[in-house]
Amino acid sequence: MSEDAEPRPKEPGSPAEMLRSDALLLEGLRAGQESAFAELFQRYYRRVYGILYRLVGEEADDLAQEVFLRLYRRPPGAETALSAWLYRVATRLGYNALRAERRRQSYQQRAWESEANHQPGASRNAPEPEDQATRSETQHLVRQALARLSRREAQILVLRYSDLSYREIAQALGLAEGSVGTFLARAERRFAQVYGQLGGAEHDKGGGA
Repeated sequence: MSEDAEPRPKEPGSPAEMLRSDALLLEGLRAGQESAFAELFQRYYRRVYGILYRLVGEEADDLAQEVFLRLYRRPPGAETALSAWLYRVATRLGYNALRAERRRQSYQQRAWESEANHQPGASRNAPEPEDQATRSETQHLVRQALARLSRREAQILVLRYSDLSYREIAQALGLAEGSVGTFLARAERRFAQVYGQLGGAEHDKGGGA
């Protein structure tokens, strides 16, 4: 692919300038300019990784790479805000991975319980996957709770606690900006309920991070 000969603004100032800069780089990417992709990767990788880490932990790097692979192979159209597209793809991939891990752990737990029940003298207190250091256990409980929420609930919580504005969240999830606060409050209530059911509240009282 050909290199882009035109200089690109490295650090746009205002949101409007960022949108214009992203649009120019996307145009270059669609034209096959490797440098355009490299700059977009540098501009957004840390934010995409941070969002995914809140959902899936150590798996975040692999999923972030997948987000940018999709961008490279099929960049969004000119009418799409790139940041919104990236955050939407990232949270969908992360949520799907979270649900898959929940299913895997549920199957694994049933298998361990079945094996313990059929082995005389087997310990009923075999360590579970979430038996880790306190902070890791808290993170595990948070991710378990997120996996039990609807996709939109998990997305809006992760995006908000990744410091996205209501405007950015609205763009990423296709919501009216004025409705973000309502959706967020509902998601927070639902998370608190599920987290409590998983024992998170008691864990926190006992010294969790």
